Amino acid sequence: MSLTNRSLSFDYFTNNAEQFTKDFTNYVVTEIPFFALQDELLHLMDKRQITHFKIPSYKCIDRKDHIFYFRIDTINEYKEMKVYHYLGMDLYT
Repeated sequence: MSLTNRSLSFDYFTNNAEQFTKDFTNYVVTEIPFFALQDELLHLMDKRQITHFKIPSYKCIDRKDHIFYFRIDTINEYKEMKVYHYLGMDLYT
């Protein structure tokens, strides 16, 4: 059973989705496969009602903080569904 009554998803099969995957895997150091983290990231953004998440410098290859930004869309036919579209990331020292 889902922790929320919403269906959450990243946009898949788009250039933005490919860029998100590349950015995340190129900068974030983790032994957990990216696909395994996706549901947790979506749940946390939805629970906190935010459109971004931050990876701290100690978890990044370049030792800089990274913030990943998204736009949320709902599907007209499925009002309970949220789709997170990747907008890009910022680098902080």
